[in-house]
Amino acid sequence: MRINFELNPPKLVRYDHFNAKNLWEDILQFIERARNLVGYVNGIHLTDSVLGIPRVSSLTAAGFIIKNIPNYPPLSCSVRTRDRNFTSICQFVYDAILLHVESLLFLMGDEPPNGLKGSGPKPSDVINMLRSEGFNDSINLDLTVPSIISRLSPIHKKIDARPRAFVTQSISSLSNLGDIISIARSNNIKVVACIMVPADKNMLSARKIGLDWTEYEKNPIDFVREAGKAADEVTLTSPGSFKVGLDFLKQLC
Repeated sequence: MRINFELNPPKLVRYDHFNAKNLWEDILQFIERARNLVGYVNGIHLTDSVLGIPRVSSLTAAGFIIKNIPNYPPLSCSVRTRDRNFTSICQFVYDAILLHVESLLFLMGDEPPNGLKGSGPKPSDVINMLRSEGFNDSINLDLTVPSIISRLSPIHKKIDARPRAFVTQSISSLSNLGDIISIARSNNIKVVACIMVPADKNMLSARKIGLDWTEYEKNPIDFVREAGKAADEVTLTSPGSFKVGLDFLKQLC
């Protein structure tokens, strides 16, 4: 089973005030978390300003890992297309290639809670553009899909974009994952199943995205292992507590 772990880079502003010293302390903590994952994961996925809250760039975060952890695992980065135009996206992708980032996950992203609203290109259109210019020969280009897909029409554009993989939103059902895998593999697309660690400290995050983990909360280890057998990769997320996620990883090994 190929298993990845999702890390959120540090927030840029806390308590409505930017403080460079505090941010650097958060970056050092972030690097230490990445270091603690070595030996337990096949990859680290770095998010891009989740919920529209400004954070250190996923690419900058990747650079910190590469510089400070000699034996770092393969890295992947999210890219919010809402915040960018095609020029900045091409720059981001080229910089990722120079850093030897393995994969980029394109998603629209939530609108920021305050400030200017973005309206960048659709992720599927971005993949089509990047493929037409040959970027996919040097880096994997992935797209997100919902955790439940009952028919093809809502994701037809995503299929036509021919990404390397579909990365699911947090799944709660192996049956739903099976439906996604069936659709993806019939179109020569891999599947990365995202699973949130069921824990009290992650409950608030689960509620925000409408995740009901009833099916797997009593036996999450077996759930992850079964998902890993079915999908090409699994990405674990524990947004409320890194320690809870790390402890869960250790149980899987």
